[in-house]
This record gives sequence, structure tokens and C-alpha cells, in this order.
Amino acid sequence: MAHSALVSLMNTLELILHSDRFHFFRAKHYIISIYRKVRFLQTLFEDSPQKSSQEEVDSLEIRIRDSASVIEDLVEFYVSEQVYEDSDRFIAWLDSPTDLENWEYQELDEVLVEIDSLVEELLNDRCGLKDLLPRQHLPVLGSSRDARVGKNVMVGFDEDVMELKHRLTGWESKLQVIPITGMGGVGKTTLARNLYDDSLVKDHFDLCAWVTISQTYLVDDVIRGLLANFGVVINRPKEKSVQDLTQTLWKFLKGRRYIIVLDDMWSTQVWDDMKRMFPDDGNGSRIMLTTRLQGVAVYATDSFSPPHRIRLLDKDKSWHLLCQEVFGQEGCPPEFQELEDIGKMIAHNCKGLPLAARVVGGLLANSAMTREFWGYVADNVNSITIENDEQCSEILSLSYNHLPHHLKPCFLYLGAFPEDYEIPVTKLIRLWIAEGFLRPSRSKSLEVAAEGYLNDLIDRNLVIVRQRGSNGKTRTCTMHDLLRDLCLKEAQNENFLHIINRSAQFSPPDMDNIPRRLIMHLDIPEGNDITECMESMTLTRSVLCTGRVLSTVPFYQSFRFLRVLDFLETEFSEFPFAFLFLVNLRYLAFTFQSFPVLPSKISLLWKLQILIIKDQQNLLNREYFPYFQSYCEVDTPSEVFQMAQLRHVQMTEIFLPNPIDKENPVVLKDLETLCTVANFRCTEEVLRKFPNLKKLGVYYYGAGIEDWSAYDLKNLVRLSKLENLKCVFNWPPNETLLPNLSFPQSLKKLTLDGSNLSWKVWKPVEREFSRLKFLLIEKMRLVRWIAENTHFPCLEHLIISACHDLQAIPSGIGDIPTLKMIDIDDCSSSAVTSVEQILEEQRDMENNVLQVRVRRI
Repeated sequence: MAHSALVSLMNTLELILHSDRFHFFRAKHYIISIYRKVRFLQTLFEDSPQKSSQEEVDSLEIRIRDSASVIEDLVEFYVSEQVYEDSDRFIAWLDSPTDLENWEYQELDEVLVEIDSLVEELLNDRCGLKDLLPRQHLPVLGSSRDARVGKNVMVGFDEDVMELKHRLTGWESKLQVIPITGMGGVGKTTLARNLYDDSLVKDHFDLCAWVTISQTYLVDDVIRGLLANFGVVINRPKEKSVQDLTQTLWKFLKGRRYIIVLDDMWSTQVWDDMKRMFPDDGNGSRIMLTTRLQGVAVYATDSFSPPHRIRLLDKDKSWHLLCQEVFGQEGCPPEFQELEDIGKMIAHNCKGLPLAARVVGGLLANSAMTREFWGYVADNVNSITIENDEQCSEILSLSYNHLPHHLKPCFLYLGAFPEDYEIPVTKLIRLWIAEGFLRPSRSKSLEVAAEGYLNDLIDRNLVIVRQRGSNGKTRTCTMHDLLRDLCLKEAQNENFLHIINRSAQFSPPDMDNIPRRLIMHLDIPEGNDITECMESMTLTRSVLCTGRVLSTVPFYQSFRFLRVLDFLETEFSEFPFAFLFLVNLRYLAFTFQSFPVLPSKISLLWKLQILIIKDQQNLLNREYFPYFQSYCEVDTPSEVFQMAQLRHVQMTEIFLPNPIDKENPVVLKDLETLCTVANFRCTEEVLRKFPNLKKLGVYYYGAGIEDWSAYDLKNLVRLSKLENLKCVFNWPPNETLLPNLSFPQSLKKLTLDGSNLSWKVWKPVEREFSRLKFLLIEKMRLVRWIAENTHFPCLEHLIISACHDLQAIPSGIGDIPTLKMIDIDDCSSSAVTSVEQILEEQRDMENNVLQVRVRRI
């Protein structure tokens, strides 16, 4: 975690240096000196070889991690104290403010000395490396071993075996690489070994060889292992160079049909070093490799031979595998029928991972066959698998240990969410950003970089995709229970986060071991012991609570360094002014019952990046009173335009004032999300404040207002980066016409909810929707829609809902080559007939991709 601590520190220092407040900070020269020295230390650390296992993480790396955290605490303490002091009247809220005029900077002097010491020690460590850098500059991998070991029983892989056996022995004469991918413990090696030992496969090839590439990969060792498999004797092998050995192997394989298995590959560099050894004589030779990394699998093959991904077992196959391990058959014997219901629960709790089923099955096979014991196992599958089987723990830990520095904190953070929880990717990415896990880049936004991090974890089979959005991106994700337990174990070892599921789990923390992140999956009533303990946790950086916290609990002032506060499940009757003490906050989420105004002092939260406020009352009003004129919208002060770090602002309903450019010259260049703005006036002055806005939600309500010019909706076209727009027009039914709207060509997702606004004819402008992929039109009194396929060349999903006056869907819509789905919900019979005709025409043209769903009310 030394790397993540350095990245977080650098993010904090850069935030301070680039702030408008920096010019007024005392001891600016200290901040600049610290920044320069830490930047050099970070570069030096990143150039050092990464340790291959937890045991090799030496005391120096731990010292760097701890020192970076302490330095960040000290710098943020200094800055926050000055923010308090410089704020009018706000300083009176503090019980004992620090006298910065007389503050001696001894601590900052000591910081500079400590960084110099770390740099010197790291330089010495690099000069005295103990063979940490593998030959060929490859990741730490392993030596070869013979594949002729005991063959595991295969259960639940019949389809995989049939498909791969066909690919191994099929008609394709060209040399093919067949990668098998999947998470650790899913059965990649077991599947490959059963195929390798299959008599049909063996008899098909002239030569067969297996080599495992794992902990200390060396090219010459792998070649010698392969030659040994073939029985080739090498005279004076130690005198042979890699080039000589490669030539020997290539000549031996030349002209023969061979199958070679490369088990447990961790790097594309491995394939680069080995592919030249294998001749392609057009005789049907095959190379089968196993890897946890999707990127490695894709790299080693081509589009004609895609990787074969092993999925988790379903509940029936898990039960059959467990029975095979316990009873030696695929079902429960009659004499043990009383254990079947508990056994199926155990199989279910293995969550489809064959490794877990084998480990637990081995324990059950050698233990008492009683309901009591099996019930205990059912309740403790994860701990039994991880703690009682060293090999299982090593297999899963290998995936974590092999992660690059920048992905480790992102992986550990997944443990903050409850077990079996579908993690919203949007929330996860925003939390990563607020925590400071991502390094700023000029070429891509933090959000895009975070998506890349998540995709990397998915490709490494550490994260499971649950839902995808209309744009094809991951919407929700989760992780296997065993990986989550590994995650929590590593997080505890690193003091990365602490989870409380029950009040009894929490005790006053050791002052030298205060958790940096506190995760609470329970309700916290008033007077609870947890709140008393929390008041002493002054160094905690993040508090996330999935339960309810009594809003009167006054512990917020203790968290001076807090950067993430997620209390979305807690309702406040008024704005919690204690939050304004938390000037280091970057992520703030909570719910209010009803309050009309954000305080002007909200700008004290000058580092705030994500602000999420949910109004439960307005949600109920919209559900039961669709034309209700809200009196509970959040009235935002003009000071919000001074909060230059804002990236995402999301409220049930927010009212924005007009900015005064002379007083507020700040441009919110990082703001990407702004939802939901009531009666948003799209003036040029306002839109200039948000030049990079990507997602906008607007909500217009009133009583028959016919003059739309006051809202300047035509200016929406000025938002050249906008990708997602939702417009809700909440008028009572009348003859009010939909205003003329102009949309930016950057739009990818558009939602128009009209509440029965009249819309006689819609004829889109050419190229206006050239990038649009998702279109939803709801409750519009649209009559005629005139469009061709060229108006929406990239559209993938079309939804028309409650548009009772719409006569027909334009036939040209069906000719859009990217269109996959049309949803028609509660529309006229003529509109339904038109979409059915579109589907029939497309089927006649052999378009089997387009699907249509019709819901009649």
C-alpha cells in the first residue's frame, strides 16, 4: 500500500498547490518543498521492482506507507486550521483554534528530513537488490513441473470438455492457441489436465508436453522442461544459451503434430518469449494455455480462436461436485438423505467455485456425518475454505499479490460493500476518486481512468459483472465470497478498512492502529457505544454507513481529516451544520426530510468533489402528486460556483442561482454530473460555468406557462461535452406546447418526459443525434414522428412509453444497423402495429438482432 499512500499524498499536495487559496497559505515554501521531494520519492519507488508476495513486502515499504499517511495528515491539519481561521465568524465555532501566527513549523521540518531519509534508504535498497528482478525483466513466475499427477474428478464441465476437445482435434490445420481463462479456483488447470490426459486427444498428436509457468519464470528452464517431456537429452545443458535451446526445441517439433500446455501464465511477455519456439507446419498442432488474465489470453490468440472462459457452477452442478467429493458419486446416498437439505445449502454457499466445493467436500468426507456438524459447515463455508486449506488460500492470494500497485487499493475497497451486494459502478468509481486512488492525467479524466481500473480487475477475474447499461458499460458488479474474504483479510492486515456488522465487534481503537476507513453495516442509535468510540478516531479518513445513524449524534467534529462521508440512509431534519467542520471532505452523501437552503458556508468544503443529497419528501410528492409544485427544492447559494473541485452534484431537486461573473470568476471545469435542476435557466452565463458537463438532469414545473424563452433551452446545444440528458416537463394537462429544443451532437442518451405536453410533429435535424445510442420518450402528446435511419445512425435502444397520440414509429427506424431493442409501453394500437411491421420487415431481411417488446395496458 506504499504506492497508494504516495499517490494519495501527491493528489492532496497538488490540490493545495493548484488552489486559489494557496497564495494565502502560510509556509507555502514548506508545501512546495514537500511536493518536490515526495514526487521524486514516488518516481523512485515506482521504478523499483514490485515485491512478488506479501512476505517480501519489507520494512522500508511499510515505513514509506506509514510516513506518507502521517505527512498527509499533518499537511491537511495545517491547511484545515488556516481555512477555519480565514473564515469570518466560523472560527468562533471551534473550541480551541490553533494559533497559527505563533505556530512553529518544527513538524514540517521533520517531514522534510524524513522524506530525505526515505529517498536515501530506497536508493540504497535499489543498489543492493537481492535478485528481486527476474531475468528477462518478467513478472515473478514459476518453474516447470510434470503434469503427470493425480487427475481430479470433473463435474459440471461436460459442455466445456466437448467444445475444447473439438477445438483441439478439429479440422483446422493451422497452429492454434487455445486459452482457458477464469478466476482462481474455477478449474482451469483441472479442465486442461483432463483434456491433456484424454486418450482421444493423446492419440491425435505425435508429441504431448505440459509445463507450468508460475513463480520464477525463466525462458531456459521452460525450454528444458519441454525437452525433458519429450525425452530429449541435452549434452552440457548449462553451457547452452537460450537461443541454442530455442533452436533445439524448434527443430525437434518441426514436421510433427504436437500439443503443448502452458499452465498458469501471468504475462504477455511470456508469450512473446515463447511463440517463436513453435513451428506452424499446417498439421493441426495446438497450444493450450491457462491464465487468470483475460488480457493475456486475448494477446496470445486471434479472433479465429477466442479464449474459452470457464463460468462458475450453477447450484445443481455445485451439489453434484460436492457429492462426488464426499460420497464418490453425483447424488446423496439413501443412508444420508437427512443431510441432503443442509448439503445443498453448503453447495449453494460455495457460490459456484469448484475449489471451495472440493475443500469443503474433503473436510466433510473425513468428519462426522451429522446434521449438527454439517450445519456448522454451512454457516462457515468461507472461513473453513480460507483458513483450513493452505493451498486454497495461496491460490486466491496469488491473484492479489500479482496485482500492480495501483490496483491493490481499488480491489481492497470492494470489501467495503456488504456480502452479495450488487455494487453500483458509478458509486464505486466516485469513491475511488474521492479516496485519491487515481493519479490525474491530462489525456483522460479520473472517471475514464477508473473505468479502466475496473475493467482490468474484471479481466483478471477478480470482479464479476452483474448488469450492463444501455451503453454496454458495467452498471453493477460484485465479487465472489471467497475473494471478498481474502479482500477483508488483506485490508485488515494493511489497516486499510475496518468493518462493523454488530455493535459487539467494535471496541476503542489503539491510537497507533486507528482504521483509516470505517465501514458500518448496521443502525447506530443514540447513546450507542460505537459513537463514543468514534469520537476518539481522529485520523479516520472515511466513514461509510449502510444503516441509519441518529442525526443528533455529535461526533462529526472528531473527524477533522474525513474525506468520505456516506450517510445516504440517514435523514436529517435540517442541514447538519457540523458537516462544515469537515473541510477535507471530498465525498458527502446524506438524506434530508426537507430544508430549503444550503448555507453559504458550504464553500468551506473547498475540496468537495461529490455532493449527493436525497430528499425523501420530494420523492413521495412526485410519486403520489405528479403535478405537485415543489416547495422543498434545495436552494443553492451563489457560493457553490466557487467550489472548483466539484465533479458530481446529484440532488432530488436543486435550484441554481444566476452566477455573478465579476464576483465568481471560477469555472467548474471538472463538473461532469448535475442532477436534477429545477426550472433550469440555460443562460450563457450559467453554461459557461460548466464547460465539461457530461450528464444533466432538468425538471420544469409550473401552471400553464407558455413562454419558454425565459429558460433559454435553445442554449443546451452549447454543452458540447454533454452525453446524457434527461428533461422532465411536469405541467398539468393542457395545450402547452413543447418548447423548441436544440441538442448537442455529443449526446449518447436522451430522456424526454413530457407529462402530456403537446408535440404535434417531430422531424429531427440531420446529424443532431449522430452519436445517440439510447432514446426514451415518455408521456408526450407527440402525434407525428418523421425520421429516417440516417437521423439516428448509432441508436441501439428505443423506448416509447405512454405516448397515446403517436400514430406510428417511422419505418426507417428499423433500418438503423446498430438498433437492438424497441420497447413500446402503453401506446396506441397503430403505433404497436407499426413496430410489428418493422420487426417483420427486418426478419424478412434476415435481421435477427433486432428485438421488440410490447406492453399493452
